[in-house]
Amino acid sequence: MRDLVLICFIVGFVVASFRRPYFMALGYIWVDFLQPQKLTYWFLNGAPVALVMAIGAVAFYVFLDEKQRIRLSLVQGLVIFLVLYATVNTFGWAIVTDHAREKWDWVWKGLLFSVFLPWVLTTRRRVEAAAFIMILSTAAITISGGIKTLLGSGGYGSVSFLVQSNTGLYEGSTLATVALCFIPLTLWLYRRNTIMKRSLLTLLATAGIIFSMTLVTVGAEARTGLIAGAALVLLLWLASSRKLIFAAAIAAAAAIAIPLLPASFTERMATIKTYDEDMSASTRIAVWMWTIDFVKEHPFGGGFGVYRINQFDVDMQRREGVEDNMDTRTVTVKKEARAFHNSFFEVLGELGYLGAAIYVAIVILALHATWKLRNISTGDPERDVWFRDLGTMMAISLIVYTVGSMFVSIAFQPPYYDLLAITIAATHIARRERLGNNVEEKVGPRRRPVGMGAAAPAKA
Repeated sequence: MRDLVLICFIVGFVVASFRRPYFMALGYIWVDFLQPQKLTYWFLNGAPVALVMAIGAVAFYVFLDEKQRIRLSLVQGLVIFLVLYATVNTFGWAIVTDHAREKWDWVWKGLLFSVFLPWVLTTRRRVEAAAFIMILSTAAITISGGIKTLLGSGGYGSVSFLVQSNTGLYEGSTLATVALCFIPLTLWLYRRNTIMKRSLLTLLATAGIIFSMTLVTVGAEARTGLIAGAALVLLLWLASSRKLIFAAAIAAAAAIAIPLLPASFTERMATIKTYDEDMSASTRIAVWMWTIDFVKEHPFGGGFGVYRINQFDVDMQRREGVEDNMDTRTVTVKKEARAFHNSFFEVLGELGYLGAAIYVAIVILALHATWKLRNISTGDPERDVWFRDLGTMMAISLIVYTVGSMFVSIAFQPPYYDLLAITIAATHIARRERLGNNVEEKVGPRRRPVGMGAAAPAKA
């Protein structure tokens, strides 16, 4: 039954694309986030669904969609350059060849499609539709994980989502970061979208999605989620116009929620203070030190998945005895093939100094793009609110993602680049609307010839 439902969704995107060509791009986003090929048992299992949908999206755009003149931005150019450099790295000098090519296979598709998206998202309604697909696709996973958490099946590395997988959005720390960074976008859609009117139903749906995104963070028991969540709350508070009410609401929610948290969650979060006694935290620091030493000998990086060759010793602090008489001793543990657990070190180790410099530039320019969107003016105050609120929420989303990425390797995950694509697309739309308003002011409104009927409405 699940296979038939997912196939119907894919067929629905394809059929709808003949009338609205951009639906094929929305279908690719849905496939890229939810990964239906992992949810099916026979027909789609293992099929290159994402590649087929990507090719279809480009074909529908080229042959059926209306074109808008869009200039390639600097950040898009850097993303393209990063993909080209990663390709040369993968097929030129990657050390762990098989794993490098396996990761490259999904990295290049996700990043290049995000560069293509602004050419498709040429209206505000299309931007909203893309945002809806991202939110609902993620919510399908978080709602499932949230229900499992409420039933008591949560836990670090053991939260059961729609499938038994530990990659992409189905990995606990990654999902926690992405879910939290999508909360601002969810709030923006509820307040500003023009597709669905605000009602009690949309309010309850928004609250439910945000609750599931918060709950799955608890269920994953990932310290990444705690740190990213703290950043989210702080940024939303700074952006709020009613800071006292917001602070009181957060304090009340915390007072109610903290006593209800499972003991395993609070115990794991407490290890942040005693990182030198925690194997996971100490190992991460050791991996980062190994990466710095590695790129000194390999300045162009070792290719995707190079962490699999690392070997190092981890010094752990062990405290023994009773509370008043504690002895501390150092225990050395050998580790190997440990992941980077940091996006910046991930790029540094895999693509070297040049790749890391490009990635840092993309992160900085992404935030600059949100700043430009926040300060843009189309000449229409009502429309400006739509763009400026989007810019504010996108800035919060990207910062939360970046904070979370300090503790998990998600430098190349598509959600970040898709958020960037929405920001760039909205900036182009705002510029076009501003130019249109300026032309109308100079030329004046068009007058209908006498005897002619009403002018046909412009296409959305």
